[in-house]
Amino acid sequence: MTTVTVELPEPHSHKQKMLMTALLYPGLQELWCVCGTKFGKTLGGDGGLVNKALQTPNGIIRHVAPIYTQAKIGMRYCEKMLPPPPHSKPNRSGLPTIYLPDLDTSLEFWHGQEPESLEGDGVHGYLLDECAKLKMGVYASAKTTVTVTRGPIMGTSTPRGKGGKGAWFYNKCVEAKAHMEWSLKKGIPPTHVFLTAPTSENPFVAPEVIESARKSLPDRLFRQYYLAEFIDDGAIFVGVKDCVYGDLLDVYGDTQQWTSLEAKDCEVVIGADWGKIEDYTVFSAWDLKQCKMVGFLRFRGVDYISAIKNLIWFKRKFKKLIMVMHDKTGLGQVIDDALAETGLPYEGVTFTNKSKTEMVNGLMMAFQFKKIQIPHWEEMLLELDLYEVKTNALGTMSFSAPEGQHDDIVSSMFLAYQAVDEYSTPLELRFLGDEKNHIDINKEIKDVPWYEIADDWRVINE
Repeated sequence: MTTVTVELPEPHSHKQKMLMTALLYPGLQELWCVCGTKFGKTLGGDGGLVNKALQTPNGIIRHVAPIYTQAKIGMRYCEKMLPPPPHSKPNRSGLPTIYLPDLDTSLEFWHGQEPESLEGDGVHGYLLDECAKLKMGVYASAKTTVTVTRGPIMGTSTPRGKGGKGAWFYNKCVEAKAHMEWSLKKGIPPTHVFLTAPTSENPFVAPEVIESARKSLPDRLFRQYYLAEFIDDGAIFVGVKDCVYGDLLDVYGDTQQWTSLEAKDCEVVIGADWGKIEDYTVFSAWDLKQCKMVGFLRFRGVDYISAIKNLIWFKRKFKKLIMVMHDKTGLGQVIDDALAETGLPYEGVTFTNKSKTEMVNGLMMAFQFKKIQIPHWEEMLLELDLYEVKTNALGTMSFSAPEGQHDDIVSSMFLAYQAVDEYSTPLELRFLGDEKNHIDINKEIKDVPWYEIADDWRVINE
């Protein structure tokens, strides 16, 4: 008989250890863990799956993530923890699985985009990863498959507010917490467990990284992403619905175009985000006087020269184009040189993490204080809702869409809003000859050194 040794990663904290061992707790039905970014929830959860699989002959154990790309990350974690072939047999064609022939047990790695596909054979344990991005139907389907086996369900996620699509995860956490409190009073082991794991629980995340995030992020987002707190609205952009005007737009497909009835009378700025291969090119036009989106054009599958021709066509919908602010990151002077031949006023922006963050923050504040108006465009509202903060291994934050989603509209929007902010405030000039604002120069600046008043003057000496 061959003995195989399995060595799981050393948990960095007692809370990560709980994730790695929770599915083996007698009587546990559900564990819900709300985590800060970079806590290590996926590694901890997959450690729990491996533990469960090794103790479950003839079993099926599942990892479910929002999309396949994320599920495959879990598969890689599990492969590293399990013994090599022939004791484990990974299969990447079709449904990703790892089969353990010695136990006749399979670990399956699913996406949650079609919850009903999870229904069927009895399953002996689940990890629902990034629950706040999963549909509630995923939990409902998973629950039906463990009814007979009594297999436990572990759900982990960074929170996304108390409402919206992540509301069901919040509700499950609240229910589990209430059950724990009831069990404590009764002196019995809980069948449902709630756990909070802020980023600071991971000793490998330096305190200065967390402090930097505290200074850089709005307080509500820091509390959500780093303190693992449920806030009322977990979206990056709050107050969006209050800024929507008009009826739902009937625009669909790979090419979407719309201009408002008032567009021909508007002086506009345009935010331009150029598409690459699968990405969309998006132009959004904003009326300077009203700070209002009055038109957009979204398309893909064309080269940059054709895209610029589309921009020239689009700008003719408006009375006057004041400025095109566009993203030239990664394109160098290519787009600028092409735009220079058109006669269009333009300003190219090369994104850095700092400059992009500042632009996103500007759009966030515009929504929060209801300074802008946007049309009822479903694609745009979806991108705004899904937009999120990401952090890398060094703790550097960035804003983008979730993996597998688009954020081209949002990029066009914050570029356009930056242009609105720069070009909507006219320069006010006052002349000494204006009787209303007349200044007696000899009286006003007598015996006053010029360098003490230099910053107060708006006169260019020729």
